[in-house]
Amino acid sequence: MARVLVVDDDAAGLELRRMILERAGHEVVVAADANLARSQFDASRPDTVVLDLRLPEATDGLTLIREFRAAAPAVRIIVLSGYTPDLDGRPERAMADRILDKPLRTEVLLRAIG
Repeated sequence: MARVLVVDDDAAGLELRRMILERAGHEVVVAADANLARSQFDASRPDTVVLDLRLPEATDGLTLIREFRAAAPAVRIIVLSGYTPDLDGRPERAMADRILDKPLRTEVLLRAIG
């Protein structure tokens, strides 16, 4: 199973995703903001990052996509967004492995992680 970093500023959504992924057998660390996400990324060296795009600003998620891709080119980045046009025309779109619309079904997230 994968080592997964889940980043979301919505505490309930963050906890729910953590529980779902752990129940599926993944090793999960969580972060509720961009600064904690950076430190958790460095400490845990995840295989996969599940990242809410707006933290609360879209620019926070965009910055993290660039930073994580530069730090670990092989990391799998799955972006969650309630408004995917935030990525239209942006280079970060190509840096993400998957872009999933919120709300999303559990099985869609689990398939995306693999």
